[in-house]
Amino acid sequence: MKTAAIEELLAYRETVFRICLGFSRHYDEAEDLAQEVFVKAAGAAGTLRDPNRVREWLLRIARNTCIDHGKQRRIRSALLFRFASETSVEAADTEPPAEDVRVAALRKAVARLPQRLKDVFVLREYADLSYAEIGRSLNLKEGTVMSRLSRARAFVAREVKENAHAG
Repeated sequence: MKTAAIEELLAYRETVFRICLGFSRHYDEAEDLAQEVFVKAAGAAGTLRDPNRVREWLLRIARNTCIDHGKQRRIRSALLFRFASETSVEAADTEPPAEDVRVAALRKAVARLPQRLKDVFVLREYADLSYAEIGRSLNLKEGTVMSRLSRARAFVAREVKENAHAG
């Protein structure tokens, strides 16, 4: 890959990191995921059909990498839980250190979003992409992006409110 192409990809490192942070919700994990995104992008640079859409292409790689990572993490967690249950060993406490109740409620709400709503929410709220950019990244019409974002925001607000009353 040419140096100019690598520099163009690296211009989006902050946006890629924010997307990874939005999906993973853990700083260190987001750093690792962002690095993985750039390794994948460098290896797949020959597949880019339209050089004018590098950003959308890279953000799609970031989204897919994060989704794949989330699936793998859920499978590992399920296997570890099953193993712990079968061997009667108590599972280690994997909860993060105590944090602000509202931040914890927000993290839980975003984690519970259906994937199609989470995609739009993370790209808008964490990566600060425009509706048009999100539409191009996810191959959606702007109206669909706006309606999904509205539903995602309503879901998150409802979940945070319910958690605040429950806690």
